[in-house]
Amino acid sequence: MGDVRLLASPMETVAIDSSSQKETGTVNSSSAAKLLIIEKENEICNLLKSRLSTEISLDSVPVADTVPEELREKTYDILIWAGESSSPHRLKALRMLSRNSPHAQIIVISQREPDPVSCGLKIANYQYIPRPIDGNNLCKLITVALEKRPLSQSMLAYPEVRVLTEFEGMIGISLPMREVYQRIVEASPADIPVLITGETGTGKDLVAAAIHNRSKRKNKSYIPVNTGAIAPELIASELFGHEKGAYTGAIGTRQGFFEQADGGTIFLDEISTMDEKAQVGLLRILETKTFRRVRGDRDIHVDVRVIAATNENLQQAIERKRFREDLYYRLDVFQIHLPPLRDRPGGVTLLTNHFVVVFNTMYQKNVRVVSPETYRCLRRYPWPGNVRELKNVIQRAVLMAKGEELTLDLIPERIRQTLEPTAQVTLEQSPLQPGMTLQAMEKEYIAMALAATKGNKKEAAIQLGISRRALYNKLAKHGLL
Repeated sequence: MGDVRLLASPMETVAIDSSSQKETGTVNSSSAAKLLIIEKENEICNLLKSRLSTEISLDSVPVADTVPEELREKTYDILIWAGESSSPHRLKALRMLSRNSPHAQIIVISQREPDPVSCGLKIANYQYIPRPIDGNNLCKLITVALEKRPLSQSMLAYPEVRVLTEFEGMIGISLPMREVYQRIVEASPADIPVLITGETGTGKDLVAAAIHNRSKRKNKSYIPVNTGAIAPELIASELFGHEKGAYTGAIGTRQGFFEQADGGTIFLDEISTMDEKAQVGLLRILETKTFRRVRGDRDIHVDVRVIAATNENLQQAIERKRFREDLYYRLDVFQIHLPPLRDRPGGVTLLTNHFVVVFNTMYQKNVRVVSPETYRCLRRYPWPGNVRELKNVIQRAVLMAKGEELTLDLIPERIRQTLEPTAQVTLEQSPLQPGMTLQAMEKEYIAMALAATKGNKKEAAIQLGISRRALYNKLAKHGLL
């Protein structure tokens, strides 16, 4: 399942539902998803209204013959038909409306599954749900459908907690990223230190800026400082300032970053690189809100909120006597951990779409689609540099693109190599192990079949002994689309 996942289960939303009480931003109406539901009753419409973001547009009509002219002229992302497959008017509206919505994904809900081919529907755009309706399954299929929207429409408002695809400059809608957003919402109004952890390139600077922008200090100074980029012997001077003659070249008194941030927020990135002297000074500020400039003889009071970040395990740094334990506990009042890109379901797909749009505009390109092979390659790569690395790769690819498709040859060789081992995988080499559930085994076996056929779903269905339609349903079930 992609990073635009709809969390259909109410149990999954309990931990983060409080964010729905807070304003998280707005969405451009031109990019909002549009759904049309054809049903005699309002069962589906009422279900989706309770599950989906209010920014998603829902239109509903009772039967095919009653679709008003104004709806026939609209373009939809998803068309949902709920009725008996034996109806003489079955799917009539879908065929008619699909003329104006050629890229629309179609979901059919009925007692018996109709044959999409005989109904004139494209198999790739078609999904089926039997009655009685499973609300969770319906939301999952809508998620799959939303993922297939054109790149230019990728910035959408999604599900129940009303967290946008873009939140304070961050892109992502998976459960791990929702938890990050919720932690930001919780931390922002509380005037306490925050420690942000995570691998390099995960966006710790964006989290810090988001906390400041949503806090009561948002109209005051925000000073980001990368302590790892400052020579160790100069960190104290840069943070706390110095008096004239403090060292060779100090020809005058200079305010440090903490004085410049008075009343606002200071963000200290790569906090573990600070030397002992700077750590002592920072500890004093956290405890007393005072400090002294280098070679200064008077205390200076400041009101500054401290947000720190590290890609290092500070507990290990403490054990190695490289970081003060008392400073760690002062900073670790509220911690936010950023998951690596490889642990964000669908994050690569969503971010790829986003960056293509961004760099299309920047370089005046016309990349409209990303090839399936490119998507598979990008998803398999572990991204040690996380979002920053992916952004650089897509920037280069868009810049080099000559046509409307982002093809595999535009991706660096080190990333393309991730496809090579999987191309040799066969079903006989399945990594199934005793103790796996039947569902997990089925998902693994389907993944192996896709790998063995290099993503060819028709061939994979033949190897698995099932119809292509059944394979698509299983791909949606296991989040493999």
